[in-house]
Amino acid sequence: MTEHPQAYDEAATMPLADVIARYQALDHRDAMARAIATQQARGRQFTDGSLNPADYPPLTLAEHLEMLALGEALARHYRHPALVHYAVTAGATWQQIASAAGGNAGEALNEYLQWAEGQHKLREEFPEGTIGMGDDEYDAAVKAAAAAGQGGHEVPQHDPAAQLAEIRAILAAFDWEHDDRQLALEAIERIVDGGQS
Repeated sequence: MTEHPQAYDEAATMPLADVIARYQALDHRDAMARAIATQQARGRQFTDGSLNPADYPPLTLAEHLEMLALGEALARHYRHPALVHYAVTAGATWQQIASAAGGNAGEALNEYLQWAEGQHKLREEFPEGTIGMGDDEYDAAVKAAAAAGQGGHEVPQHDPAAQLAEIRAILAAFDWEHDDRQLALEAIERIVDGGQS
């Protein structure tokens, strides 16, 4: 483990508590150094001993890169795709998920389906393990994704990414041996028509 990482891959190997502590320390020093520089530019000298500017040197290039790496590690930790999975399986719609994440429904659905597929492939690579999603878990995730799209959320006609994601979810959840193909085609037609038919 690198003590002061300058790349995400290095920061991602650190314990979360260490990432948070180091980020906060750098952020605090950076904020103080900038505030001191601003005050000094305005003529303040700090001769009263209330603050020693030497205690807060500006961040070095390496430390700025470290903050970027640590910040990305934190963002990825707190923005983990499993959180979307939990929301989907709890019954959230794609519009609700998109609103919560500050994105759009189509992108959220596409990213979720890609993540679920990756989890399924992970289990296929390690079939005796417990990581990833087995066949039943993957099927349930895809069906939950399709159900989340039918939770009162109409796909805007002007959002091709959202329409494609909704169609992809329907096709992924479709059981070709048992499901009614006409119903699937009608659902796809409604998506393409923007929910108008």
